[in-house]
Order: sequence, then structure tokens, then C-alpha cells
Amino acid sequence: ALQHRGETTTVERAYVSASLLFAAVLCANRSSKLWAFYADLEESLGTLQTACGVYDTMLDLRVATPQIILNYALMLQEAKHWEAAFQVYERGTALFKYPHVADIWAAYLKSFVARYGGSKLERARDLFETALKDCPLEQAKPLYLEYAALEEQHGLARHAMEVYERAIPAVPKDLRLSVVELYVSRATDFFGIAKVREIYESAIESEPPGELPEADIRVLCVRYAQLERKLGEIDRARAIFVHGSHLADPRRDRSYWEAWNDFEVKHGNEDTFREMLRIKRSVAASYAQMHIHSSAQVADVAAGTAAVGADQQQPTDTMAALEAQALADKGTRLPGFVSAGVIQQDQGQAAAAAAGQGQQPAAAAVAANPEEIELGDDDDEADQAAADGTANAADDDASIVQEKAVPAAVFGSLAQQAAGQEEQQVEELLGALERFKKRRVE
Repeated sequence: ALQHRGETTTVERAYVSASLLFAAVLCANRSSKLWAFYADLEESLGTLQTACGVYDTMLDLRVATPQIILNYALMLQEAKHWEAAFQVYERGTALFKYPHVADIWAAYLKSFVARYGGSKLERARDLFETALKDCPLEQAKPLYLEYAALEEQHGLARHAMEVYERAIPAVPKDLRLSVVELYVSRATDFFGIAKVREIYESAIESEPPGELPEADIRVLCVRYAQLERKLGEIDRARAIFVHGSHLADPRRDRSYWEAWNDFEVKHGNEDTFREMLRIKRSVAASYAQMHIHSSAQVADVAAGTAAVGADQQQPTDTMAALEAQALADKGTRLPGFVSAGVIQQDQGQAAAAAAGQGQQPAAAAVAANPEEIELGDDDDEADQAAADGTANAADDDASIVQEKAVPAAVFGSLAQQAAGQEEQQVEELLGALERFKKRRVE
């Protein structure tokens, strides 16, 4: 007993000395680690009042961390001081923001529901609404699920369904399918098939920013169609498959089309099966066109990036760059179009000059078209001979045309005047002797 009393006295002396040392050091020090050591010392060797004093001082000096808040509240809960612990949680939520306050809210809500259950339901709802007010998407799912569980156990099922509905657009896209599945499961237990249909339709037809990924929508369409098939609603199930078909590429999403194919084999006929095949071909064609457009856009972006890099590495003349840009703009910009090659005028003239001089032309700048049809020399000679024959025939036809004199009665007096003028011109051209001989003859 004396030995135990001596050990206790030694521990008490060490505790008093450490407390005085911490008090002296921490008066002008805001180190969170030293304050945490001091709080552990008081919690281990001191009383509840001294430990609470240290924690309160840390909160006042704003040197507390979220873990300090949790330790402080847990210490009060172990001492059965529930309201004091909840006040510590309140101070922690006011001191920190997301994402650091997420752990504090989770511990606070769990402790409050475990303590009061449904006796203070309105207060618990206010706490959940406050926690969800500024909660980011990545940390919202656990809070929504706890909120819905609270309503299922102590509140109203209608409120629980509202919480699930709010949770779908409030969580990340990759987690929305799991929330919808839980929502459908709970709705089946509480309300039946009418509510389940409403959930499926709202999830499939959701719009941004609360829409689901296309892969999840396909999964929901298949499950919804299977549900309708079990209920005997064959036409409704087929309509669901048709609605979701525009989101399923036959080349990649084969599971969707296999499910529809099995459905038509079991419950359809020849006409419905042909209609499914027609829709499948139409969807495949639309996705192929989208792929062509996207590939063309990617190629244009790559070409533009390469051109910018070349311009940065090799600075060229401004006029040369403009001419190159104008030449590029003249090309065909149809998606999926492959040019067969264009022969420039200067290149054609150079090749002709080289051929006239008996020289071998330089390597063609434009690649030869593998689909070009080559015509032989015999065909060219036959075409030329046919053209020459056509021209000669036209000349012969022109030579066959005969000329015929116009009657004098057509001209009337004008003919006599023209004859007199011609005789006068002839006399002027003749000499005196010739004129004398002419008159004598007359």
C-alpha cells in the first residue's frame, strides 16, 4: 500500500509539473500539436473539468482540428454529457467547412439519431437539411441515405421517397444508378408497381444536370422492359426497347440488342422481329455517320495543330503563307472525302516542256490515282479519225450547195442605174483611142 501510494504521488507530481510546463509554454504558442499533447495529458491524468477547459481554450484560439473536435465530443459522450457533446459538434460545424467538416457532420448525425431516435424528429430533419445545404456531390450520398433511413424508421414513407428522389441528381453520375436501384427497391416495398414505373420513367427521361450516363440508361431500359414482361405487358416492354435503342450502338452495346432479340424470339412475331432489325440498321447507320463526322473533326484539329507547329518552327514569308492558305481553302471539305489528286497548271506546263525536249519529267508532286482508267493509243487514234471524218463530211456538204442568179425584175430601176454607173466607170478607165473605137462601133 505504501509503495502504491508512493507511485501515485510520483505520477501526481509529474502531472502537476507537466501541466505547469504546458501552461507556461502555451501562453505564447499556438502550435496545434503541443495543444493536442496537453489535451491528452489532461484527459488521461486530469479531471473532466480540466480537460474541457483545455479543449475550450483550443476552440477559442482556433487551433483545434476536426480530429480534436471528434475527441472532445467523444469524451463528453462517454461521460453521458450528450447535450454538451452536441454543442461541441455545433461549434465544430461552424468552425470548419467542407470537405473538412464531413466527418464531424457524420459523427454528429449518427450520435443524435442513436440518442433520440424519432423523439426529436423535426430537430433531426433540420440537422440533415443543414448538413446537405453546402455538401459537395462526392460526399452527399451517405448523408442522403442516412436521412432516408431516418424517415423510413421514424418518419413517413412519402418523405423517404422524396429524399431518394432528391439524392439522384445530388450525387456524382457514376453513383446515381445505385441510388435509383435502392429507390426502386424501397418503392416496391412501400407503394407498388405504379410508383416503380414512375421512378423508371423519370430516371430514363432525366435531363441535365441530373441526367444519368447513357450506359446506366440502357441498363434501366432493359430492367424496366423485363419488369413489364413479367407483368404481361408485352407492348409496353417493346416500346421501352424502342425508346432506348437510340442510345445503344449495335457494334458496341451488343448486350442490349441481344436482350431485345431474345424478347422478340419469345414474345414477338415476324413483323415485330423485322421492325427490330430495321431499327437496328437505322441506329447503326446513324452511329456510323456520327463516327465519320467525329473522325473528320479530329483530323482537322490534328492538321491545324501540325500546321501551327510547323509555322512556329519554320517561319516563312507572309505572302507564301497566304497563298498556301488560299490553296488549302480551295480543297473539298466534305467529311470522309478522299481527293484523287489535282495537277497544278505550272506543274502540267513543266511536264509538257520536259516531254517536248526528250527529257524525263520530274517526280510528280501529286500522287497517281490508283482508280484512274487508262485509255490506249488505238482508242485515241480511232477518236481522232472519227473527228476528222466528221469534219470532211461537213465540208463536202457545204461544196454541194449551188448558186442561182436573182431575176432582174426584183431590183427594178435600181438595176438600170447600177448598169449605167458601171459603164461610166469603164469609160473612165479606158483611153481616148478605145473610147473612139467604142463609139464608132455603136
